[in-house]
Amino acid sequence: MTMRLVLEAFRKLRAEDFKVLNAVERGMARFMYVPLEEIARLSGLGEEEVALVTKRLNALGLLQRCIGSYVGYILTSRGYDCLALNALSKRGVVERMGASPLGRGKESDVYPALTPGGKLVALKFHRVGRTSFRQTRRVRTYVGDRRHISWLYQSRLAAKSEYEALKILFSAGVSVPKPIDWNRHVVVTDYLDGVELFRTPPLDDVAAFKDRVLEEVGKAYRAGVVHGDLSEYNVLVVSGSPVLFDWPQWVPSSHPMAIYYLKRDVGNILKFFRRKYNLKCDIEAEIKKVIG
Repeated sequence: MTMRLVLEAFRKLRAEDFKVLNAVERGMARFMYVPLEEIARLSGLGEEEVALVTKRLNALGLLQRCIGSYVGYILTSRGYDCLALNALSKRGVVERMGASPLGRGKESDVYPALTPGGKLVALKFHRVGRTSFRQTRRVRTYVGDRRHISWLYQSRLAAKSEYEALKILFSAGVSVPKPIDWNRHVVVTDYLDGVELFRTPPLDDVAAFKDRVLEEVGKAYRAGVVHGDLSEYNVLVVSGSPVLFDWPQWVPSSHPMAIYYLKRDVGNILKFFRRKYNLKCDIEAEIKKVIG
């Protein structure tokens, strides 16, 4: 329902609406709630017009209003979605988007979309902090030592991190979704028609498929990337072959904890195959093969 509301609002937006949304986004770097006069300054619009536009955007659910010692606004997730969609539309990346998700994760939603040429693509909206804001700060290396960081900005950093990883991996021939573009908290990739491994799809040769998954993990490691959160939930079975996805938490192979994360990734995969397919493996031997 949420994306349907976003798309309904998006179709109603005008040029001055986007100017105000952009101004609020920029103003949030300095203000908890961006004052009307600051929005006017950043948007280049008059204060009276800004007052009308912000009221309208608030009614559409794209801005949140706060009245205290002054009247101020911040972006909502819907407002941030609209800004990202507008940028991708202007770039000619996305023309139409579906309101029903292809999948939902703890910290992301994936939707189908069409390019202007009619190609089907996938839009991944990062929703960092949806489950545990403090936990995301603790486990995600891209946050760094920033002491004050909004969930909007965390989502943007997650998308940027994932897109960077996908570019490295796809160029190295690792089986991952092909990256197309990204903006703010949204990553655009090729659409892949497959089944998640956690759903225990029938496999022609279970041992061979396990080997293929670990082979891709090893290729990623040699390309300089460790997934960091790999499990049966981010392996897609596409035409009998594995595709590894969901890379925002990746670390470089040179990271001091890289081998720890790599062993954990391999262990997670082997535990799944043992539990669901009764396939027993020597974890140390498998890790040695992956590291090469």
